[in-house]
Amino acid sequence: MKRLTSWLSLGLMLTLGLLLGMLGFSICEKIPTSIERVVWSENAQWIAPQSPNYRFYARHTFDIPGDVQAGWLQLSADNDFKLYVNGQLVARENSALNSSLGLAAGIKIPRSQDFNDNHHYHIQTANYLLASSKDWKLTSYVDLTSFLRPGKNVIGLEILKGKTNPRFVLEGAVYPVANAPPIELTTGVKKWVVSNLSEAYQSLQWYNPDFVDVNWSQAKVLHRVTEATYSRLSKSLFERPLQGTWISGTQSAKGQVWLRGRWKIPSADISRAYIRFAGNGDYSLLLNGSLIKHYNVENGNSLHLIEVTKFLYPGDNILAVSLANPINAPLPNGVSFFLDGWTHTDKGEIVSEIKSDRTWSSLTQITPGWTEGAGETQPVTLLNLPQAQQFERSFEGNAYLLNYPNYLLHQGFWQLAGIIFAVGYALILGLWLEPHKSWWDSFNIGTAILSPGTLFLICISLLKHRYGESETGLLFAHSHSNYLILLGFTGSFVLTLLFYLIRSHHHVRKFAQWFLWFVLGLVAYASLKLATQGNIFVIICLAVLAGIIASTIVCFYESKQDTTDLQHKWSIWGEWVFLAFIIGVGFGLRIYNLSFMDLDTDEHTSLDATRGILRTGAPIATSGIWYTRGPFYHYLLAFWLRLVGDSVIHGKYLSAFFGTATLILIYIIARRITGKVWIALLVTAVLAINPWEVWYSRYIRFYQVQQFMSLLSVWTFFKAFIERSRKNNYQPIFFVTLTLTLLTQEISLTLLPAFLLGFLYFYRPFNLLKDWQIVFGSFMTIVIFIYDLGFASIRLLTPLPAISDSTAPYLRLHFTNITEFASNLLVGSDRMQTLYTLLFFVGFVYFIKRQNGKIVFLFSLVFSQILLVSILCYDTAERYGYAIYPIFVLLAIYSAICITESIGAKLQGVLDGLLPIRAIALSIAILLVLGNIEPARTLAAYNESINRRNSQIFEYIQKHKQKGDVVISTLPSLAVTNLGKLDYFLMGTGYFDATYWHEGRLIDRWAGGVVLNNLEQMNRVLEKSKRVWIHIEDTRERRFRGTTWKYIETLGKPIIDSFGTRLRLWQPEDGLPSRISSQGKDLGAF
Repeated sequence: MKRLTSWLSLGLMLTLGLLLGMLGFSICEKIPTSIERVVWSENAQWIAPQSPNYRFYARHTFDIPGDVQAGWLQLSADNDFKLYVNGQLVARENSALNSSLGLAAGIKIPRSQDFNDNHHYHIQTANYLLASSKDWKLTSYVDLTSFLRPGKNVIGLEILKGKTNPRFVLEGAVYPVANAPPIELTTGVKKWVVSNLSEAYQSLQWYNPDFVDVNWSQAKVLHRVTEATYSRLSKSLFERPLQGTWISGTQSAKGQVWLRGRWKIPSADISRAYIRFAGNGDYSLLLNGSLIKHYNVENGNSLHLIEVTKFLYPGDNILAVSLANPINAPLPNGVSFFLDGWTHTDKGEIVSEIKSDRTWSSLTQITPGWTEGAGETQPVTLLNLPQAQQFERSFEGNAYLLNYPNYLLHQGFWQLAGIIFAVGYALILGLWLEPHKSWWDSFNIGTAILSPGTLFLICISLLKHRYGESETGLLFAHSHSNYLILLGFTGSFVLTLLFYLIRSHHHVRKFAQWFLWFVLGLVAYASLKLATQGNIFVIICLAVLAGIIASTIVCFYESKQDTTDLQHKWSIWGEWVFLAFIIGVGFGLRIYNLSFMDLDTDEHTSLDATRGILRTGAPIATSGIWYTRGPFYHYLLAFWLRLVGDSVIHGKYLSAFFGTATLILIYIIARRITGKVWIALLVTAVLAINPWEVWYSRYIRFYQVQQFMSLLSVWTFFKAFIERSRKNNYQPIFFVTLTLTLLTQEISLTLLPAFLLGFLYFYRPFNLLKDWQIVFGSFMTIVIFIYDLGFASIRLLTPLPAISDSTAPYLRLHFTNITEFASNLLVGSDRMQTLYTLLFFVGFVYFIKRQNGKIVFLFSLVFSQILLVSILCYDTAERYGYAIYPIFVLLAIYSAICITESIGAKLQGVLDGLLPIRAIALSIAILLVLGNIEPARTLAAYNESINRRNSQIFEYIQKHKQKGDVVISTLPSLAVTNLGKLDYFLMGTGYFDATYWHEGRLIDRWAGGVVLNNLEQMNRVLEKSKRVWIHIEDTRERRFRGTTWKYIETLGKPIIDSFGTRLRLWQPEDGLPSRISSQGKDLGAF
């Protein structure tokens, strides 16, 4: 035991050393680059449309008298945007149609403008009940220079939000040549016109420069920018005109040129340093002997923007460039180079500059140390001035991160120093407190004193990773966040040490104790000052609040009152009060504002099949196709709707009831597995407000019923075959439950191998004759399930009437992309599952070591589900792991509690119980679990559109449709609930089960619309129709070629532009858009 405690202490101190090393590295080296608040001009103001809508379009037109020297803008849009300049898409951020994505997760252009240096997980997850991140908090900078032209120019913006109050603020300017005054672009200063409809005129879309916007209204000016928006970039990167000229030198026999320049940096502190450079040929750029970056052959059209703050020091700094003329394809004009750069202070004042000019020099040959100033030089050759409009600008981040040798060396040094400090200080602390004990015992004591701070740092590090893509991650991206973390660690250590000295009645000098109290107060003040940005009133209020809480805790701790009777009464009724409260909150979250959210694609499918059951007794869709998936759920839903009335809200209520029942069931399972009421309540509370759980508990689809039935199968299996309960015969209940689970969703077959292995391990001895009911139950379950699959293969699966992505069913053994499903499930949207995943895997090792067979069986159940779904299901959506998700969360939380409790108990024993280390460790584990959830974001989602607002579209069509009208949709499943039959389905690519061959026609399997798979067919429909309603779904854009999508967007006139969806009406007088050259005639169905 003593040896185990020593190894634990050593492991904790090594961990503490690594964390302190990384923290010191980040503070002293200022890596990664922190975010700074964007300074907006006093005149910049938010603008919005004149009438509320989920999206609007804005245009600003201006004239440029000649060539452009520079043009830029900074933009914050609430919430998604597409930015066009002269008809060309320049930048976009499009995460609103998947609200659960992280902060600015959808920014495609420009690059390297995230709020940290984290790499995004490449996963594809569906929506959760999470409000969109406030993407406007992250300001985007865009260089306009290469997109502008002499004469008329137009900037267009499309803004989309899940609420009807979208807005944006833009500040920028264009700098013409010949010292002409800058052309302002700023909202609130210049005229911007807006429209709620995406208009088109003669095939010209609203963002085209030649589009006539005389009927557009002037934008509604809201107010100046008072909210904080952030960026890691400097405005001067874009607004500052290019300085210097192209330079070159004498080429060597091998076509090489070496250039060198000096950059004098003042002794005053600088905040940031940037360089912009371009080159012709193959070249490398070095600063003070360190490689900034190497580029292969370039033609001089790429302008690279890089931060180089960490490479500079006061005095002379040397920039060295090595250029080479390609041997295979030599440049006719030789090699050349351009560079300019500057540093600025915290206030944005530029204090030193550099540019490629006659002050640079060239070398005729390389000599040792030439990158640091050695070697004979000669003047450079001055070439032409840089043409700003020819450059494609690219911000490439902090060059220090790419200097791997230096970066890793410095970080390694800091971590080694951190380890030496942590191990040494723990030993010194232990020897100071207990000088008469052995070195190992003293080291263990020091480790125990430092353990709360260590656990605090571990918790913060895990949360920093968890929120690496989330809006909450902005808290960790500020320049003062690392100081706050260090102060938090220091405060926890000092407080722990003081508490230990008081409890142990340690005879230390009064001066030492008073000094520790002084340090604690100083840390508290500094932390509050940093956290509140120096607001004295807030600091005083927080200090008073902390004093009240501390006094209350001390009084309660010192109280000698007998609380035995209170604890006994609490054990009787407290559990049920808490459980009732949690279940009540969970149920309220599942039924609140149900009517606000539009139905998703799968919901329309299930509701349509259920209404087929109500009409005919069979799950026949509007198209006439049998939808036989999940027969138990669909017949249960039909019975429910027959009982309470057929409506969308009633359909959602069924899922809400099963979602609430799931909370009760997981509480029962957790209490039985863990043996502790409070853990079961914690797990239930976490799942009650879990955004994924709440989402599917409000969803008309079989996922929530499947989850409940799967958990019930696990529970009854546990009682029947692991505990082998004889009081109640659970075996028949298990087989009935398992059969219904399989009939709820066929993917549930992935549970069977885990049940089989569990049966073989736990149910021993097995007697074939004595246990005949098990054989009979298994046989009946398998027969019923095989019949269900066979019936589905006949009635549901249709022949492949046209080109398809796959010739295989969605359930089939495969070994392609086998990690994608696991990534989607275990990472989750916005990294929501990463903490659970880490705790889950660590807990698996822990319980194997503890040889807890029952818990290991549950781990095996989750592992087998992930493995089998990965190799059996072509669809990698994480919803196919939803059934076992509560078990996954239960095991993760239980693992965190057991591991931290075990560590705390061992360290508490080292201190003879003088410090409640076990309670502290448990508290930190619970805070970590609670810190993983975002209840405020979940609550905010109830008033925000998450699904596209398609109901409004089809209700409008139904109300205004005339005889002979034709309706075309890019996503026909959305039409069946409100419209019923559909005339035509405009089909793109990427469907594996969308079409059906019926009576000589190729139709969609939902609304029975005839498939249109090219523009020739589309034009024939228009030629023979009087009026055509065209439903455009934004999520389908990637399924079409760009020219085809543009053709669809310019047909007719816009009627409705809503969240994620649009409606257009075409009539013959509107004419046809410009014809697109045909790539081949319609080949028909084959």
